[in-house]
Amino acid sequence: MDSVTRDELAVSVRLLAGEERRLLAGLLGGGAGYFVWLSGTGATAERLVESVLGPVSVSPWSAEATLLVVMFSVMWVLLPSVLAVRFVVDEVTNVRGNVEKRYRLERPFVLLVPPFVGLFVVLGAGFVGGFGMGLLFVLGFVSAVSLVRTVAYGYRVYALSAPRGLQALLFATAVFVSLATAVTSAGLAGQGELVVVAVSWAGLSGVAFGTVPVAGTAVPVLSLASATIPAIAALTYVAVQLLAGTVVRARQPEVPRSALRAGQRHPRVVQPGNGGRLATDTRPGETAGDPTGGDDPDGTTSAAPTSVAGENGPIDGDGTDQGDDGDEVDSSDRFGQTRVYTPGSDPESPDQITGASVKNELCPICGTTYEADPDRTHCPNCNAILD
Repeated sequence: MDSVTRDELAVSVRLLAGEERRLLAGLLGGGAGYFVWLSGTGATAERLVESVLGPVSVSPWSAEATLLVVMFSVMWVLLPSVLAVRFVVDEVTNVRGNVEKRYRLERPFVLLVPPFVGLFVVLGAGFVGGFGMGLLFVLGFVSAVSLVRTVAYGYRVYALSAPRGLQALLFATAVFVSLATAVTSAGLAGQGELVVVAVSWAGLSGVAFGTVPVAGTAVPVLSLASATIPAIAALTYVAVQLLAGTVVRARQPEVPRSALRAGQRHPRVVQPGNGGRLATDTRPGETAGDPTGGDDPDGTTSAAPTSVAGENGPIDGDGTDQGDDGDEVDSSDRFGQTRVYTPGSDPESPDQITGASVKNELCPICGTTYEADPDRTHCPNCNAILD
């Protein structure tokens, strides 16, 4: 393990006790609030239907019962799922819809290590000591954290990075977990009979109220499913993303940096678009290899981060300024605010201080400094066309 990976792994662990505390508290509070919402709206919705349409009959099944099921589907499944997706997306992205700065690591895969390790530890404890309801609750929480980290990972990587698809995956998972929880906890809302009849009519009684033996313990099917589905969704996406990354590494497509979102990695294996000319992503005198930038598990070859001081903060290896709001600001915006350099007249210039006659220029795209040459038309590092 190289030093960059080791340092970023430590950052990934510290996030859980630092900047992600609000996120973790929100997941716990949201779960507790869901049960309060479930128990509080059950009787209220039934009284509302009875006051408008009359008594609700489930045996025989009535139109009032159908209306009640539709209302509960919206209140107990769809609405909580939408709120959960909105909360998670707001936590992992900034106001401009780009991944938060704390997740912009050069090795995005290290974001997944802490929750996945925790997941396997909890599963191991369950197989050894049995899956009680307390352990299922812990498993569900760790599983949810792994899915949230996977969403942040999906925003950061290059291959198969589709924010809308990630949000759809998150929504589908939230719908399943909400539905499973509502079915198993309908008794809290006084709607146990309604749910039993509706599930029996759908022919899903064995799934909804059955058990499955796991490590010598009879575990409710829906409880186990709702605790593990978020982790299964996360692992499925990561597996497909790694496969897509392998394809990207093999094809090495030409992609302009302008086509990437702020905060999305532009790995070395992908060539920046420069009118068909090859961009090696190396400085003059360097080879294409990098002792600190090997193949990442996300299927792309990463480089060690380079930085150049800018007005709004450090400029990362993509040649963009990291603004105060966590967004990357195009470094070319700074040059309209700098002084005009006049040789021999600026007391702070290197020529006045050292007496040197060599002039340097700065690429506005990647931030590389190179020797001034009136015949130079392209940056020697990123091959960008110079004005």
